[in-house]
Amino acid sequence: MKIIKLLLPLLLTTNFLLAQKNEGVSFPFLGKVKARTSSEIASSNWAIGAETMDRDLVEYDSWKDYIGLTGTKKVRLQAGWGRCEKEKGKYDFAWLDEVVDGVMEQGVEPWLQTSYGNLIYEGGGGIHLSAGLPTSEEALNAWDNWVRTMATRYHGRVNLWEIWNEPDNQGNVSAEAYAEFYIRTAEIIRDINPDANLMALSLASVGKRGQDYTDAFFKVLKEKNKLHLVDEVSLHGYTYNPKDPYPNYEKMYQIIKKYADHIRLRQGELGCPSENQSIYALRNYEWTELSQSKWVVRKMMGDLGRDILSSYFLIIDIVYTHIHEEKMEKPQRNTKGLLKSDLDKNFVGFKESFYSYQNVTSIFDHSLERIVDYPYTVDSDSSLSVFAYRQKYFNKQAVVIWIDSQTPTNSNKKTKMTFNFPQGKFQDLVLVDLRTGEIFEIPSKNIDKNGTSYTLKNIPIYDSPMLVADKSLILMEEKNEEGK
Repeated sequence: MKIIKLLLPLLLTTNFLLAQKNEGVSFPFLGKVKARTSSEIASSNWAIGAETMDRDLVEYDSWKDYIGLTGTKKVRLQAGWGRCEKEKGKYDFAWLDEVVDGVMEQGVEPWLQTSYGNLIYEGGGGIHLSAGLPTSEEALNAWDNWVRTMATRYHGRVNLWEIWNEPDNQGNVSAEAYAEFYIRTAEIIRDINPDANLMALSLASVGKRGQDYTDAFFKVLKEKNKLHLVDEVSLHGYTYNPKDPYPNYEKMYQIIKKYADHIRLRQGELGCPSENQSIYALRNYEWTELSQSKWVVRKMMGDLGRDILSSYFLIIDIVYTHIHEEKMEKPQRNTKGLLKSDLDKNFVGFKESFYSYQNVTSIFDHSLERIVDYPYTVDSDSSLSVFAYRQKYFNKQAVVIWIDSQTPTNSNKKTKMTFNFPQGKFQDLVLVDLRTGEIFEIPSKNIDKNGTSYTLKNIPIYDSPMLVADKSLILMEEKNEEGK
């Protein structure tokens, strides 16, 4: 924690590396969003991924000093049967203990995924993405013992459990087989922790294939009277434009509602590269740190605007050495991290998206609630995402807006638009670029107010979320002596 103490004053001045001028915004600059640590935030919608430590693709030491600085409230971890049990019947949880206790010290709740298989058992399943489930009687009994030991060990520390990862990927595991496997695992966890929050499916596909898989899974659970074992369904579904999965998410929700009303949707794993990659999800596009940061904020705000629990993949770049069992000629980075790593899995710097993530977590905690069907008009035919929120106690409002028609670009060019909010409740209006954290005064000449009706003229909008808000809702760093 020595590094965190040295860097904290600098890091909490959000976006200290983002000194660029915000193109197309002529309003008076007031300051920047002040970041909050996870310990300073009571609760929120936000989680972040720290996956693949079970396969030694990410090192805890590379990100442990920075997780609390993100402002996230949960972290997704793969518990790793194969790493925990390298000799039959003997468990090594020291590596996982360090992570679980370490994130909790920083105000972050650990979320454990039980995966993957274990090669020391015949029929023990695979140890990588898309590999099969344990199938032999010996391996399944060993799996049960590992899950039982782990659930007992972390009772009181871990309450959120996810069972397996992307069982639908590559078609290696049928929905019926996964359902049986899910039930046996969930019942062990619930037997030890009756209040455990259980998460199912962790689906790679959210299209027709994933929807059929979901329906078949829940059909088995209903037949066996086991629907009570599912609290949440986690969905993935990587897309270049962050808004594209939502129609499929809605179809998933309608499928789930046929079986149970209590189950919530969680976006369990989605992220965006910061460089052009030839492999891995969202490959072969000219991603940069700029377009990645736009993608991150758009996905977070898109999830929040639809009441979907949200997790960003991931805290730091992954370094792959194998494709499944096949060794690569040289290691390759999957650059979806908010933090940058080198090929030796060491932390080497902060990306723009790290600060963008901080801006969102600082503002959007559970003291804000969404206003459903918030009315507005705009003098533009651009495709927009618009979501409104109110402060629970004083009813002041915040409205987030962005152009959503295409994949995030590497341009910061703005389009000026005029909005009318007929049911507005603002006192001191500001404009916030959630990507950069910059806060601007909206001049009185740009505001026409008539009762609760607010007409805001010439508001600069682009393909990254801009926030029109009452100033009281924004924690702000004051301008320095140079006015920056």
